[in-house]
Amino acid sequence: MLRYILNILIIGVLTTNNLAAASVDNLMSTANKSYTEGKFDEAVKAYESIISQGYTSDKLYFNLGNAYYKTKNIPAAILNYERASLLNPGDEDISFNLDLAKTLTVDRIEPLPEFFMVTFFKKIKHIMSTNGWAYTGILFLIISLGLAYFFWFSYSSNIKRITFSVGIFTLLITILSFTFSAQQKNSIVNHNYGILFPSVIAVKSSPGESGKDLFVLHGGTKVKIIDSVGDWFKVRIPDGNIGWVLKETLERI
Repeated sequence: MLRYILNILIIGVLTTNNLAAASVDNLMSTANKSYTEGKFDEAVKAYESIISQGYTSDKLYFNLGNAYYKTKNIPAAILNYERASLLNPGDEDISFNLDLAKTLTVDRIEPLPEFFMVTFFKKIKHIMSTNGWAYTGILFLIISLGLAYFFWFSYSSNIKRITFSVGIFTLLITILSFTFSAQQKNSIVNHNYGILFPSVIAVKSSPGESGKDLFVLHGGTKVKIIDSVGDWFKVRIPDGNIGWVLKETLERI
């Protein structure tokens, strides 16, 4: 009897999952069709409906960004391109469209200079996604273990020397791969960046309307959230300037 009940429950869960997947596929087909037919507002609604059901992917965010771009909602386009880039940082199409959308924003903020090695490792880290680096780490870990086996059980000094040298290299790649994977994962889970939406935003010196206006930002600008008090976010822009903006003016990436 218990087995019968369990089978019924399993069948029910599988049926529900299949229906949900079919619903998402239908919505995606509808959204893509609306986009190709130039019905960009309808495409936006369909893509947003998929996301509201808990489904996310770099392609979904990328398509939504394209639809928003076509409706001339540049802040929303940038937001979704950024979300797509977060999931798949090495995608050239995402990077190109994001850079293109940024050319339509008002603010031109020069970032603070960065140590060249930091920039170098960031570029390497963004070549692949979290899963990509994790798979790379697993692959090179297996290679490292194989080399360690030959090193310990080989009687040839030449083989020992070669396997030791190559093993150090593969072990280094393994460590870097897992480190990059963890960093990518952390940036997705604990992401503290956002996109400003209003056309003009006065950045305050303190969290409140009584605060002094420090400078003005515009829609589509990316900021880093560094603190929160009530209805206000403390944000930093790439040139190092800091101020407070209302939470309702910002959408987290």
